[in-house]
Amino acid sequence: MKSFRAKVRSFYKPYYDKGDKAHTIEHADDVCDLALHINKEYDEKLVILASYIHDMFNAINRAIHNELAYEYVLKTEDNFLKELSKKGCLEVAHAVLEHRGCFIGEFYSPLSAIISSADRGLPDLDVIVIRSMRFNHENGEDVQRYVVGRYGTKGYVNYPDVYREMFKEELEVFRKLADELTVERVWEIYTSAEANPTASNH
Repeated sequence: MKSFRAKVRSFYKPYYDKGDKAHTIEHADDVCDLALHINKEYDEKLVILASYIHDMFNAINRAIHNELAYEYVLKTEDNFLKELSKKGCLEVAHAVLEHRGCFIGEFYSPLSAIISSADRGLPDLDVIVIRSMRFNHENGEDVQRYVVGRYGTKGYVNYPDVYREMFKEELEVFRKLADELTVERVWEIYTSAEANPTASNH
């Protein structure tokens, strides 16, 4: 499976090369790692494909990148997708369509819940702040508002049941920390990470 994952990564990497600092191929790596950890029932090939396809069009159009990925899976027969069954293709397509934190409704299949959960990342405030600062061009005020509004106890991000079950205690602590986040703390976290990049996450 390592060989399959390496081939998938290499194939889809060019789509990520022009993306912002928060949506590099390394982000897809992180999503894949966590998705494989969460996965209990699916063919790992489907999990790997959905992980590396989910943000492949982020650099082209952030607003509808999930829709573009969905269309790609359904309409393109690249070397990996053409070998999927119709059922597997539909599950991957819907997983990339439904991965965003603002998605509302029932997931098409458990694979969608797995990829959505993995895209949330670990409930680690430092990682979220660092990625957000890279995406928002180091605007501490915007990041503080974004993190509180998205990840706080009243935040709008949706967490799949599988995520809530796996990270129940950690998520509660994480959301309270998000509520208390200040601009000063944003800069403390980010400055420390930039000074020691090998210790920070992607």
